[in-house]
Amino acid sequence: MNGAKQATLTVDWKYADDFRRIYATNVFGLAGDHDYRLFLGVTSPIMQTNPDSTPTAQGDYKVEVMLPFVVLKQMRNILDVGIKLVERRFGEITILVSPDDRLVA
Repeated sequence: MNGAKQATLTVDWKYADDFRRIYATNVFGLAGDHDYRLFLGVTSPIMQTNPDSTPTAQGDYKVEVMLPFVVLKQMRNILDVGIKLVERRFGEITILVSPDDRLVA
């Protein structure tokens, strides 16, 4: 019995005509039956017209990225390496926790 043949394809990468670049301030994830979806968004404060009112913000989803599970794991590996490099250069990245988040933990 012969094993499955494996070949390596050379990929010529370029920017697609519909390529978009955003600066995301938030990310949300959702696991489906066949893929994992990342929603990248931007949060913007809303200018207060009344100084006595409670400050508010608006969040806009900008991009949804659908990843097959194998690509999700590849992304995790790439991000782990990136995080180590950034933290080695700039120090530990801390994630702020809101008071509401502490109630769930």
